Amino acid sequence: MKIEKKLFDTIYNYFPDANIDTNKWKDIFTTSNSNSSIFHLLNTVKYYVSYFSENNSINLSIVLYYDKNAVGIMPLMAHKNKDGEWILSSNGVEIIEPIFKKTLTDKIRKKIEKKILDLIFDLSKQLKINRCQFSNIDFFKLSKWYINLLDLAEETFASHHLLVDLSLSIEKIKSNFRKSFKPLINKGFREWKIEVHEHVTKEQFENFRKLHKLVSGKSTRSVESWNIQRESVNSKESFVITVSDKKNLLVGFGLFVYSKYSGSYAVGVYKRELFNKPLGHSVQMKAIEIFKNKGLSWYEIGNKHLSTDKILPTEKELSISFFKEGFATDVLARQHLIINLAS
Repeated sequence: MKIEKKLFDTIYNYFPDANIDTNKWKDIFTTSNSNSSIFHLLNTVKYYVSYFSENNSINLSIVLYYDKNAVGIMPLMAHKNKDGEWILSSNGVEIIEPIFKKTLTDKIRKKIEKKILDLIFDLSKQLKINRCQFSNIDFFKLSKWYINLLDLAEETFASHHLLVDLSLSIEKIKSNFRKSFKPLINKGFREWKIEVHEHVTKEQFENFRKLHKLVSGKSTRSVESWNIQRESVNSKESFVITVSDKKNLLVGFGLFVYSKYSGSYAVGVYKRELFNKPLGHSVQMKAIEIFKNKGLSWYEIGNKHLSTDKILPTEKELSISFFKEGFATDVLARQHLIINLAS
C-alpha cells in the first residue's frame, strides 16, 4: 500500500529509531510510570487492527526511543469508516496517551510527547482527517498529556463506566450486587460447570469462535482476530471462563483481558435458548474472584449507557448495560476530548 509506506516514512521522520519490537514493547509496558491499560497491550493493539481489517486498517504503533534506548510505547492505528473516511485511533475510536519507563525524566517525556502530537497532526493531514478524539485512561486523575490537549480541544465530554472495586472483600463486593442476582449466581454454580482457562489450545478456541458464530448467526469478525485473542490468553494477558452442561457441551463463555492494575470484560456469548438461565451471572462472579486473586485494583465491566450519550445507545446496549450494573460497586466517568484539525 502506497499510503502505508507514506505514513511510516512520516513516522520515521519524527522517530528514526521507531519500531514495534515485541520484547521492547513488553518491557516498557511492565516498567511504565503510569497505570498502563489493556489498550497498551500489544495483543490488544493487534486485535483492533485485525477487527477493522476489512476497512484498510494499518498498525502504526511504535516503540519510542531516546538516545538509542527504548523509553516508551504509542498504540496507534488508522482505518476507514463506513463512509470511506480515515480515522486515526488506538482502538478504532480514539487515541490514548503514550506510556514511558519510570526512569524517564519529565523534561524528556514532554519533548517526546510534543513530537508525538506533531506526528499525529501530520498523519491526520495526510489522511485528510479533520477531527481526532482523545481519551484520558485514568478515572481519578487527568494525565499531563491530556491536560496539555485541553488547550487545543474543540469539545470535551464524559462517558460513564461500571466498575468493581477489587480492594474490597468478596463479601463486601457481593453486598453491592443487585439483590436478585445473588440466588441466580448460586444456582448457576450448582447447575453448570464453570471453568477458568488461562491457556487454550487452537481447537478449544475454535470451539469458542464457532459458538459465537452460531449465536450471532454470522461471523462478526476475522478468524485472525480470534487467533490474536488466543495468543493474548496464552501470553497471560487474558483468560476465558466457560460454561458447560452436564454432558460437557459448551453453552457459553466469557473472555477477560487484564493489565497490571485493571481487568476488562472483552467478549461474552451464551446460547440464546438458555438466556433465561443464570449463565452470565456465575461467569461474572468467577471473573471477579480471578481478578481479585491476581491483585488487580479494578474490574471494568463495561459502559453505563445513557439516553444522553454522545452516540445514542440501542435498546440492546441499554439492556446489557442494565445487566452489568447489577455487579458494579462504582460508576465512574472517563474524560474525552475532540480536537478540530481543520480550524
